[in-house]
Amino acid sequence: MANEISAEASARICAHMNDDHAATMHAIVFSNLSNREAAHCKVQNAKMTSVSMKEYCLSYVLCDGDACAMKEVAVPFDPPLDSSSEVRPRLVADHHRAMTPKFTWLITDPLMRMLFGACILLGVGTSLGREELAARVDGTAWATSVVTAVFGTSARFAKLVVGSWYFSLVAHTMEAFYTAYLCKRILKMKTWTTFQWFVLNVCTGFPIMNKITELVDVDKAARSQKKSK
Repeated sequence: MANEISAEASARICAHMNDDHAATMHAIVFSNLSNREAAHCKVQNAKMTSVSMKEYCLSYVLCDGDACAMKEVAVPFDPPLDSSSEVRPRLVADHHRAMTPKFTWLITDPLMRMLFGACILLGVGTSLGREELAARVDGTAWATSVVTAVFGTSARFAKLVVGSWYFSLVAHTMEAFYTAYLCKRILKMKTWTTFQWFVLNVCTGFPIMNKITELVDVDKAARSQKKSK
């Protein structure tokens, strides 16, 4: 019946999603983790296990260091489906939602927060200019003491700040272009979603690129496994 999803249809949908959209399954699971789990744990073997008019269920392995455990998550259709023909557009919508990066990661993810903060400080120092930055260091007793103890002189410190800023900007931008390529060509993301990944990559560098390469690896592994069946 159109207003029901049979066991056979559920199995067929799950097989399709697991074989051809493994990266989406991985991303959906990741989007349902707590902030702590998202920052410290790894998701493995995310699989859709069933689909109904109210929800779809996924199983996955969550690893916190060497400790791994099998988990399950039920993702509700909100509102519930009126017809089985709505399954595809709803899953497509969830795909785009899960693949969209969150700018809150700049706050909730410890590594991204640290790198983003460091880039902001380097940018502020660079905007002041080497001479002004060195003068401000020399004008503050505690700053002069710390900088001279670590870097020798305030002028050398200012030079390192400016050099580090431009190096980070170039490196992060190069990474961001590679990330954008993977998003668009491999993971088939929308242009706006790809742009958001690009911006976050420029802001934080390799943690964002690692998230995308992880999705690409999941997709490639699933497709390789499908070919070997």
